[in-house]
Amino acid sequence: MIARAIRASMKRQRPIVVWFLGMSGAGKSTLACLLDKELHARGFHTILLDGGNLRLGLNRDLDFSDASRHASIRRGAEVARLMVDAGLIVIALLIFAVSGG
Repeated sequence: MIARAIRASMKRQRPIVVWFLGMSGAGKSTLACLLDKELHARGFHTILLDGGNLRLGLNRDLDFSDASRHASIRRGAEVARLMVDAGLIVIALLIFAVSGG
């Protein structure tokens, strides 16, 4: 297995996850897209991990209950970890899991 440090050094960057968590309509996507464009313009290797896009595949079996939202965040975190291991800067935006009542 190739170590994370080797992949990161090849990309000349420190792989990290930048989380944007919040309620729907809070501006997460706007900020995340601006950050992605700026980092790309500076030559960094990024990936935008959008909870909405995850719902089309990995999370398609989940609904909008609190339990499903927690599962969505957990799955998103695992995907982000794998991408960080590949040496990428991950920009993750997910909706908060909120409790009812």
